[in-house]
Amino acid sequence: MAAIALSRAGGADVSAAVPPPLAELAYPFLPSGEGRPGVVIAAPPTWAFDPRAVPADADVVIWGRLPSAGGGIRRALARERALRTLRPPAQLEVCAVHRLAAPGLAAGVRGDLRSALRGGALVEIARRDGVRRVLDAVADRADLARLGSRVHAGSGGTLLVRGTLVDGTGVLLRVGRCGTPADPAHVADELERLGAAAVPLVPRLLGRGSCAGASWVAELALAGRRPVRAGGELVRQVVAACTRFPRFEGAPAAVVDDVVGAAALLPERAARLLVLAADLATQARGLPAILRHGDLWTGNLLVDRGRLTGMIDWDAAHPAGVAGADLVQLLATEARRRAHRSLGAAFVARPWRAPAFRRATAQYWAAVGAAPHRELLEVAGIAWWATEVHHTLARLPHRAADERWVAANVDAVLVNLGY
Repeated sequence: MAAIALSRAGGADVSAAVPPPLAELAYPFLPSGEGRPGVVIAAPPTWAFDPRAVPADADVVIWGRLPSAGGGIRRALARERALRTLRPPAQLEVCAVHRLAAPGLAAGVRGDLRSALRGGALVEIARRDGVRRVLDAVADRADLARLGSRVHAGSGGTLLVRGTLVDGTGVLLRVGRCGTPADPAHVADELERLGAAAVPLVPRLLGRGSCAGASWVAELALAGRRPVRAGGELVRQVVAACTRFPRFEGAPAAVVDDVVGAAALLPERAARLLVLAADLATQARGLPAILRHGDLWTGNLLVDRGRLTGMIDWDAAHPAGVAGADLVQLLATEARRRAHRSLGAAFVARPWRAPAFRRATAQYWAAVGAAPHRELLEVAGIAWWATEVHHTLARLPHRAADERWVAANVDAVLVNLGY
Protein backbone atom coordinates (compact mmCIF):
# COMPACT_ATOMS: atom_id res chain seq x y z
CA MET A 1 0.00 0.00 0.00
CA ALA A 2 1.13 3.53 -0.71
CA ALA A 3 0.23 6.47 1.48
CA ILE A 4 0.18 10.25 1.41
CA ALA A 5 0.13 12.47 4.45
CA LEU A 6 -2.28 15.39 4.30
CA SER A 7 -2.56 18.23 6.81
CA ARG A 8 -5.67 20.32 7.34
CA ALA A 9 -3.96 23.19 5.53
CA GLY A 10 -3.61 21.01 2.49
CA GLY A 11 0.09 20.14 2.41
CA ALA A 12 0.74 16.81 0.72
CA ASP A 13 3.64 14.49 0.08
CA VAL A 14 2.08 12.69 -2.86
CA SER A 15 3.06 9.18 -3.82
CA ALA A 16 2.55 8.32 -7.49
CA ALA A 17 0.76 5.16 -6.35
CA VAL A 18 -2.06 7.21 -4.79
CA PRO A 19 -4.32 8.61 -7.55
CA PRO A 20 -4.88 12.36 -7.04
CA PRO A 21 -8.69 11.99 -7.21
CA LEU A 22 -8.51 9.48 -4.35
CA ALA A 23 -6.43 11.89 -2.25
CA GLU A 24 -8.87 14.73 -2.97
CA LEU A 25 -11.93 12.60 -2.28
CA ALA A 26 -10.44 11.60 1.07
CA TYR A 27 -9.60 15.15 2.15
CA PRO A 28 -13.04 16.01 3.66
CA PHE A 29 -12.70 13.01 6.00
CA LEU A 30 -9.35 14.15 7.41
CA PRO A 31 -9.04 16.07 10.71
CA SER A 32 -10.20 19.69 10.60
CA GLY A 33 -7.90 20.79 13.42
CA GLU A 34 -4.18 21.41 13.40
CA GLY A 35 -2.00 18.87 15.14
CA ARG A 36 -4.21 15.87 14.31
CA PRO A 37 -2.29 13.95 11.63
CA GLY A 38 -4.21 12.13 8.94
CA VAL A 39 -3.06 9.80 6.19
CA VAL A 40 -4.59 8.51 2.94
CA ILE A 41 -3.66 4.97 1.91
CA ALA A 42 -4.53 3.51 -1.48
CA ALA A 43 -5.73 -0.08 -1.42
CA PRO A 44 -4.05 -2.39 -3.96
CA PRO A 45 -6.12 -4.13 -6.68
CA THR A 46 -6.32 -7.17 -4.37
CA TRP A 47 -7.85 -4.99 -1.63
CA ALA A 48 -5.38 -6.38 0.92
CA PHE A 49 -5.11 -4.19 4.02
CA ASP A 50 -1.66 -4.02 5.63
CA PRO A 51 -1.79 -2.50 9.15
CA ARG A 52 2.00 -2.10 9.07
CA ALA A 53 1.55 0.71 6.50
CA VAL A 54 -0.34 2.82 9.05
CA PRO A 55 1.90 5.41 10.77
CA ALA A 56 1.94 4.99 14.54
CA ASP A 57 1.01 8.65 15.14
CA ALA A 58 -1.93 8.77 12.70
CA ASP A 59 -5.17 10.03 14.24
CA VAL A 60 -7.11 9.34 11.04
CA VAL A 61 -6.54 6.90 8.20
CA ILE A 62 -8.58 6.95 5.01
CA TRP A 63 -8.09 3.67 3.15
CA GLY A 64 -9.68 2.67 -0.10
CA ARG A 65 -9.74 2.55 -3.84
CA LEU A 66 -11.61 4.35 -6.60
CA PRO A 67 -14.08 2.49 -8.83
CA SER A 68 -12.42 0.51 -11.60
CA ALA A 69 -13.03 0.68 -15.34
CA GLY A 70 -13.34 -3.10 -15.55
CA GLY A 71 -13.37 -5.41 -12.58
CA GLY A 72 -15.13 -8.73 -12.44
CA ILE A 73 -16.64 -10.94 -9.79
CA ARG A 74 -13.27 -12.00 -8.37
CA ARG A 75 -12.19 -8.42 -7.67
CA ALA A 76 -15.61 -7.54 -6.27
CA LEU A 77 -15.44 -10.53 -3.91
CA ALA A 78 -11.95 -9.50 -2.78
CA ARG A 79 -13.28 -6.02 -2.03
CA GLU A 80 -16.20 -7.33 -0.01
CA ARG A 81 -14.02 -9.75 1.92
CA ALA A 82 -11.56 -6.97 2.77
CA LEU A 83 -14.30 -4.61 3.93
CA ARG A 84 -15.78 -7.26 6.22
CA THR A 85 -12.51 -8.42 7.76
CA LEU A 86 -10.50 -5.18 7.93
CA ARG A 87 -8.70 -4.93 11.27
CA PRO A 88 -6.89 -1.63 11.96
CA PRO A 89 -4.13 -1.21 14.57
CA ALA A 90 -5.30 -1.39 18.19
CA GLN A 91 -5.45 2.38 18.79
CA LEU A 92 -7.81 2.87 15.81
CA GLU A 93 -11.28 1.72 14.83
CA VAL A 94 -13.36 1.61 11.65
CA CYS A 95 -15.82 4.50 11.81
CA ALA A 96 -17.54 4.24 8.43
CA VAL A 97 -17.39 2.49 5.07
CA HIS A 98 -18.37 4.64 2.10
CA ARG A 99 -19.28 2.84 -1.12
CA LEU A 100 -18.26 4.56 -4.36
CA ALA A 101 -20.43 3.84 -7.38
CA ALA A 102 -18.71 3.43 -10.74
CA PRO A 103 -19.36 6.57 -12.83
CA GLY A 104 -21.10 6.75 -16.17
CA LEU A 105 -23.36 3.73 -15.79
CA ALA A 106 -26.96 3.70 -16.92
CA ALA A 107 -29.87 3.33 -14.52
CA GLY A 108 -31.68 0.01 -14.13
CA VAL A 109 -30.75 -3.50 -13.10
CA ARG A 110 -27.83 -3.82 -15.53
CA GLY A 111 -26.32 -0.53 -14.35
CA ASP A 112 -26.73 -1.54 -10.70
CA LEU A 113 -24.98 -4.85 -11.33
CA ARG A 114 -22.06 -3.28 -13.19
CA SER A 115 -21.72 -0.66 -10.46
CA ALA A 116 -21.56 -3.40 -7.82
CA LEU A 117 -18.78 -5.17 -9.71
CA ARG A 118 -16.74 -2.06 -10.52
CA GLY A 119 -17.42 0.02 -7.40
CA GLY A 120 -14.81 1.36 -5.02
CA ALA A 121 -14.87 2.27 -1.35
CA LEU A 122 -13.41 4.63 1.23
CA VAL A 123 -13.00 3.44 4.80
CA GLU A 124 -12.76 5.96 7.65
CA ILE A 125 -10.45 4.74 10.41
CA ALA A 126 -9.86 6.98 13.42
CA ARG A 127 -8.80 7.05 17.05
CA ARG A 128 -11.43 5.94 19.51
CA ASP A 129 -11.74 9.36 21.14
CA GLY A 130 -13.18 10.73 17.89
CA VAL A 131 -11.81 13.37 15.53
CA ARG A 132 -13.65 16.34 14.06
CA ARG A 133 -13.45 16.08 10.27
CA VAL A 134 -13.14 18.73 7.59
CA LEU A 135 -16.60 17.58 6.44
CA ASP A 136 -18.06 18.30 9.90
CA ALA A 137 -16.62 21.82 9.86
CA VAL A 138 -18.08 22.40 6.38
CA ALA A 139 -21.52 21.09 7.40
CA ASP A 140 -21.58 23.54 10.31
CA ARG A 141 -20.56 26.43 8.07
CA ALA A 142 -23.27 25.45 5.55
CA ASP A 143 -25.88 25.36 8.39
CA LEU A 144 -26.74 21.71 7.81
CA ALA A 145 -28.71 19.97 10.54
CA ARG A 146 -27.84 16.51 9.28
CA LEU A 147 -25.49 14.83 6.82
CA GLY A 148 -26.49 11.76 4.84
CA SER A 149 -24.52 8.54 5.09
CA ARG A 150 -24.02 7.95 1.35
CA VAL A 151 -21.33 9.80 -0.57
CA HIS A 152 -20.52 10.11 -4.26
CA ALA A 153 -17.40 11.03 -6.19
CA GLY A 154 -17.62 14.06 -8.46
CA SER A 155 -15.24 15.41 -11.08
CA GLY A 156 -11.61 15.69 -9.99
CA GLY A 157 -12.30 14.12 -6.60
CA THR A 158 -15.08 16.40 -5.35
CA LEU A 159 -17.05 14.77 -2.55
CA LEU A 160 -20.85 14.87 -2.94
CA VAL A 161 -23.10 14.15 0.04
CA ARG A 162 -26.74 14.91 0.75
CA GLY A 163 -27.95 16.65 3.88
CA THR A 164 -30.82 18.64 5.31
CA LEU A 165 -31.23 22.13 6.68
CA VAL A 166 -32.97 22.79 10.00
CA ASP A 167 -36.28 23.35 8.19
CA GLY A 168 -36.00 19.95 6.46
CA THR A 169 -34.94 21.29 3.06
CA GLY A 170 -32.87 18.73 1.17
CA VAL A 171 -29.39 19.87 0.17
CA LEU A 172 -26.64 18.47 -2.02
CA LEU A 173 -23.27 19.46 -0.56
CA ARG A 174 -20.11 19.52 -2.71
CA VAL A 175 -16.75 19.63 -0.92
CA GLY A 176 -13.23 19.76 -2.33
CA ARG A 177 -9.81 20.98 -1.29
CA CYS A 178 -9.32 24.64 -2.20
CA GLY A 179 -7.38 25.33 -5.37
CA THR A 180 -7.37 21.73 -6.65
CA PRO A 181 -9.33 20.02 -9.46
CA ALA A 182 -11.78 18.95 -6.72
CA ASP A 183 -12.61 22.57 -5.79
CA PRO A 184 -16.34 23.00 -6.62
CA ALA A 185 -16.23 26.80 -6.81
CA HIS A 186 -16.67 26.68 -10.61
CA VAL A 187 -19.93 24.75 -10.12
CA ALA A 188 -21.20 27.56 -7.90
CA ASP A 189 -20.21 30.08 -10.58
CA GLU A 190 -22.26 28.25 -13.19
CA LEU A 191 -25.26 27.80 -10.90
CA GLU A 192 -25.18 31.54 -10.20
CA ARG A 193 -25.05 32.26 -13.92
CA LEU A 194 -27.93 29.87 -14.63
CA GLY A 195 -29.97 31.26 -11.76
CA ALA A 196 -29.48 34.83 -13.01
CA ALA A 197 -30.70 33.71 -16.44
CA ALA A 198 -33.74 31.98 -14.86
CA VAL A 199 -32.89 28.69 -16.57
CA PRO A 200 -35.46 26.11 -15.46
CA LEU A 201 -34.79 22.66 -13.95
CA VAL A 202 -31.38 23.68 -12.58
CA PRO A 203 -30.47 23.24 -8.88
CA ARG A 204 -30.71 26.51 -6.95
CA LEU A 205 -27.51 27.64 -5.25
CA LEU A 206 -28.12 27.87 -1.48
CA GLY A 207 -24.64 28.77 -0.31
CA ARG A 208 -20.92 28.65 -0.97
CA GLY A 209 -17.75 29.27 0.98
CA SER A 210 -14.56 27.79 2.36
CA CYS A 211 -13.27 26.51 5.69
CA ALA A 212 -10.67 24.06 6.99
CA GLY A 213 -8.85 24.21 3.67
CA ALA A 214 -11.93 23.08 1.75
CA SER A 215 -14.23 24.85 -0.65
CA TRP A 216 -17.93 23.99 -0.45
CA VAL A 217 -21.12 24.51 -2.42
CA ALA A 218 -24.64 23.79 -1.19
CA GLU A 219 -27.40 23.42 -3.75
CA LEU A 220 -31.07 22.53 -3.51
CA ALA A 221 -31.63 18.79 -3.92
CA LEU A 222 -34.14 18.28 -6.73
CA ALA A 223 -36.92 15.71 -6.76
CA GLY A 224 -37.03 12.78 -9.17
CA ARG A 225 -34.95 9.80 -10.21
CA ARG A 226 -32.66 8.94 -13.09
CA PRO A 227 -34.49 7.69 -16.20
CA VAL A 228 -33.54 4.32 -17.63
CA ARG A 229 -33.33 5.69 -21.17
CA ALA A 230 -33.82 8.88 -23.17
CA GLY A 231 -37.10 8.28 -24.98
CA GLY A 232 -38.70 10.66 -27.46
CA GLU A 233 -40.80 12.62 -24.96
CA LEU A 234 -37.92 13.04 -22.53
CA VAL A 235 -35.65 14.23 -25.36
CA ARG A 236 -38.30 16.77 -26.34
CA GLN A 237 -38.35 18.15 -22.79
CA VAL A 238 -34.54 18.32 -22.62
CA VAL A 239 -34.41 20.10 -25.98
CA ALA A 240 -36.90 22.67 -24.68
CA ALA A 241 -34.81 23.20 -21.53
CA CYS A 242 -31.60 23.67 -23.54
CA THR A 243 -33.19 26.50 -25.52
CA ARG A 244 -33.15 28.50 -22.28
CA PHE A 245 -29.39 28.28 -21.77
CA PRO A 246 -27.78 31.76 -21.95
CA ARG A 247 -25.90 32.84 -25.06
CA PHE A 248 -22.23 33.83 -24.92
CA GLU A 249 -20.93 36.86 -26.77
CA GLY A 250 -17.86 35.44 -28.44
CA ALA A 251 -16.54 32.25 -29.98
CA PRO A 252 -17.32 28.85 -28.42
CA ALA A 253 -14.06 28.34 -26.54
CA ALA A 254 -15.09 25.22 -24.61
CA VAL A 255 -14.15 22.80 -27.39
CA VAL A 256 -10.65 24.26 -27.64
CA ASP A 257 -10.24 24.23 -23.85
CA ASP A 258 -11.20 20.54 -23.68
CA VAL A 259 -8.81 19.50 -26.47
CA VAL A 260 -5.97 21.44 -24.82
CA GLY A 261 -6.91 19.87 -21.47
CA ALA A 262 -6.79 16.40 -23.01
CA ALA A 263 -3.38 17.19 -24.54
CA ALA A 264 -2.01 18.03 -21.09
CA LEU A 265 -3.14 14.62 -19.83
CA LEU A 266 -1.92 12.69 -22.89
CA PRO A 267 1.63 13.97 -23.51
CA GLU A 268 2.37 11.36 -26.20
CA ARG A 269 -0.63 12.63 -28.22
CA ALA A 270 -0.18 16.28 -27.28
CA ALA A 271 1.31 17.43 -30.58
CA ARG A 272 -1.60 16.13 -32.65
CA LEU A 273 -4.19 17.34 -30.15
CA LEU A 274 -2.71 20.85 -30.06
CA VAL A 275 -2.80 21.07 -33.86
CA LEU A 276 -6.47 20.04 -33.70
CA ALA A 277 -7.09 22.70 -31.03
CA ALA A 278 -5.54 25.39 -33.22
CA ASP A 279 -7.67 24.35 -36.19
CA LEU A 280 -10.80 24.30 -34.03
CA ALA A 281 -10.08 27.83 -32.80
CA THR A 282 -10.22 28.94 -36.43
CA GLN A 283 -13.30 26.87 -37.32
CA ALA A 284 -15.22 28.07 -34.25
CA ARG A 285 -14.99 31.73 -35.19
CA GLY A 286 -18.43 32.95 -36.09
CA LEU A 287 -20.23 29.89 -34.68
CA PRO A 288 -22.87 30.52 -32.00
CA ALA A 289 -21.74 29.99 -28.41
CA ILE A 290 -24.09 28.91 -25.63
CA LEU A 291 -23.50 27.81 -22.05
CA ARG A 292 -23.07 24.04 -22.06
CA HIS A 293 -23.77 21.42 -19.42
CA GLY A 294 -20.91 19.23 -20.63
CA ASP A 295 -22.13 15.92 -19.21
CA LEU A 296 -25.68 15.70 -20.48
CA TRP A 297 -26.91 12.09 -20.45
CA THR A 298 -29.62 10.17 -18.63
CA GLY A 299 -27.42 9.82 -15.52
CA ASN A 300 -27.63 13.58 -15.00
CA LEU A 301 -31.36 13.92 -15.62
CA LEU A 302 -34.16 13.54 -13.07
CA VAL A 303 -37.72 12.58 -13.94
CA ASP A 304 -40.95 12.09 -12.04
CA ARG A 305 -43.83 10.23 -13.73
CA GLY A 306 -42.53 11.02 -17.18
CA ARG A 307 -41.86 14.69 -16.47
CA LEU A 308 -38.33 16.14 -16.52
CA THR A 309 -37.71 17.59 -13.04
CA GLY A 310 -34.02 18.39 -13.08
CA MET A 311 -30.71 18.64 -14.90
CA ILE A 312 -27.95 18.04 -12.37
CA ASP A 313 -24.16 17.78 -11.91
CA TRP A 314 -22.82 20.85 -13.68
CA ASP A 315 -19.16 19.96 -12.99
CA ALA A 316 -18.23 20.14 -16.68
CA ALA A 317 -20.21 23.31 -17.44
CA HIS A 318 -18.62 26.03 -19.56
CA PRO A 319 -20.10 29.44 -20.43
CA ALA A 320 -18.94 29.25 -24.07
CA GLY A 321 -20.02 25.87 -25.40
CA VAL A 322 -20.71 25.02 -29.04
CA ALA A 323 -24.42 25.37 -29.82
CA GLY A 324 -26.03 21.94 -29.89
CA ALA A 325 -23.09 20.08 -28.32
CA ASP A 326 -25.18 19.08 -25.27
CA LEU A 327 -27.84 17.58 -27.52
CA VAL A 328 -25.23 15.70 -29.53
CA GLN A 329 -23.97 14.34 -26.22
CA LEU A 330 -27.42 13.29 -25.01
CA LEU A 331 -28.46 11.50 -28.20
CA ALA A 332 -25.07 10.10 -29.17
CA THR A 333 -24.50 8.72 -25.67
CA GLU A 334 -27.91 7.08 -25.70
CA ALA A 335 -27.20 5.53 -29.12
CA ARG A 336 -23.74 4.26 -28.21
CA ARG A 337 -24.95 2.68 -24.98
CA ARG A 338 -27.68 0.80 -26.82
CA ALA A 339 -25.16 -0.38 -29.41
CA HIS A 340 -22.40 -1.05 -26.81
CA ARG A 341 -19.97 1.09 -28.81
CA SER A 342 -16.82 2.77 -27.60
CA LEU A 343 -16.70 6.56 -27.63
CA GLY A 344 -14.37 6.52 -30.63
CA ALA A 345 -16.58 4.20 -32.67
CA ALA A 346 -19.64 6.28 -31.81
CA PHE A 347 -17.90 9.46 -32.97
CA VAL A 348 -16.81 7.94 -36.28
CA ALA A 349 -20.47 6.98 -36.94
CA ARG A 350 -21.38 10.71 -36.67
CA PRO A 351 -24.95 10.33 -35.36
CA TRP A 352 -25.51 14.09 -35.64
CA ARG A 353 -25.75 13.67 -39.41
CA ALA A 354 -28.73 11.32 -39.15
CA PRO A 355 -32.18 12.65 -40.06
CA ALA A 356 -33.43 11.44 -36.65
CA PHE A 357 -31.07 13.88 -34.93
CA ARG A 358 -32.29 16.77 -37.06
CA ARG A 359 -35.92 15.93 -36.30
CA ALA A 360 -35.35 15.53 -32.55
CA THR A 361 -33.49 18.85 -32.26
CA ALA A 362 -35.41 21.02 -34.75
CA GLN A 363 -37.07 23.05 -31.96
CA TYR A 364 -33.67 23.88 -30.50
CA TRP A 365 -32.16 25.32 -33.66
CA ALA A 366 -35.25 27.40 -34.35
CA ALA A 367 -35.20 28.78 -30.78
CA VAL A 368 -31.49 29.73 -30.73
CA GLY A 369 -31.60 31.17 -34.24
CA ALA A 370 -28.89 28.95 -35.71
CA ALA A 371 -28.95 26.72 -38.77
CA PRO A 372 -27.64 23.18 -38.09
CA HIS A 373 -25.33 23.18 -41.09
CA ARG A 374 -22.71 20.49 -41.63
CA GLU A 375 -19.76 22.56 -40.33
CA LEU A 376 -21.51 23.55 -37.10
CA LEU A 377 -22.65 19.99 -36.38
CA GLU A 378 -19.15 18.65 -37.02
CA VAL A 379 -17.67 21.05 -34.46
CA ALA A 380 -20.49 20.19 -32.04
CA GLY A 381 -19.65 16.50 -32.51
CA ILE A 382 -15.97 17.14 -31.85
CA ALA A 383 -16.98 19.16 -28.78
CA TRP A 384 -18.92 16.18 -27.43
CA TRP A 385 -15.95 13.86 -27.99
CA ALA A 386 -13.47 16.32 -26.51
CA THR A 387 -15.38 16.90 -23.29
CA GLU A 388 -15.89 13.16 -22.84
CA VAL A 389 -12.16 12.49 -23.27
CA HIS A 390 -10.99 15.43 -21.15
CA HIS A 391 -13.29 14.81 -18.21
CA THR A 392 -12.87 11.04 -18.30
CA LEU A 393 -9.10 11.50 -18.00
CA ALA A 394 -9.56 14.04 -15.21
CA ARG A 395 -11.90 11.75 -13.28
CA LEU A 396 -10.08 8.48 -14.05
CA PRO A 397 -6.37 9.31 -14.54
CA HIS A 398 -5.41 5.66 -15.06
CA ARG A 399 -7.13 5.81 -18.46
CA ALA A 400 -4.16 7.81 -19.80
CA ALA A 401 -1.95 4.73 -19.34
CA ASP A 402 -4.53 2.36 -20.84
CA GLU A 403 -3.27 2.07 -24.40
CA ARG A 404 -6.30 0.10 -25.58
CA TRP A 405 -8.67 2.79 -24.29
CA VAL A 406 -6.58 5.63 -25.75
CA ALA A 407 -6.23 3.86 -29.10
CA ALA A 408 -9.97 3.19 -29.36
CA ASN A 409 -11.22 6.57 -28.15
CA VAL A 410 -8.50 9.09 -28.97
CA ASP A 411 -6.25 7.75 -31.72
CA ALA A 412 -9.17 6.43 -33.79
CA VAL A 413 -10.84 9.84 -33.75
CA LEU A 414 -7.66 11.78 -34.51
CA VAL A 415 -6.93 9.54 -37.49
CA ASN A 416 -10.53 9.89 -38.67
CA LEU A 417 -10.18 13.68 -38.50
CA GLY A 418 -6.90 13.58 -40.39
CA TYR A 419 -4.47 14.22 -37.52
